[in-house]
Amino acid sequence: MSAPFIFQEYSMQMNQVQDSMNRIEQCADDAMAALRKTGGSTPDELRQCVDEMHSQSRQARQMAQQSSDEGQMVGCVDGLEQIGDRAMEACRKAGSQVDPQVQQAVKRAHDEISGLKKQMH
Repeated sequence: MSAPFIFQEYSMQMNQVQDSMNRIEQCADDAMAALRKTGGSTPDELRQCVDEMHSQSRQARQMAQQSSDEGQMVGCVDGLEQIGDRAMEACRKAGSQVDPQVQQAVKRAHDEISGLKKQMH
């Protein structure tokens, strides 16, 4: 079992986490907007993943603003990464059925989440 994460040890301050959460939420917003533009042509699995990522990123941003509980933040980011992984996999499965803007938005959100997770662990 690993030692508890301590932001200061990794020189990651809460304002940096909040900035990252803001970017993640913006990327998730962009992915939702791209999905809306495609109408109903996006596969349901991907649509559900993006919707979940959008909802969870908003909750994570709010948590980052209201709490300094490091364990909660790490767990939240880990959960977001799992959702991002599922969204990326859904993009791969759907292949050419997915609009390129949707793919790019999902990838940006996934990259932001993964980057934050690497900084936190």
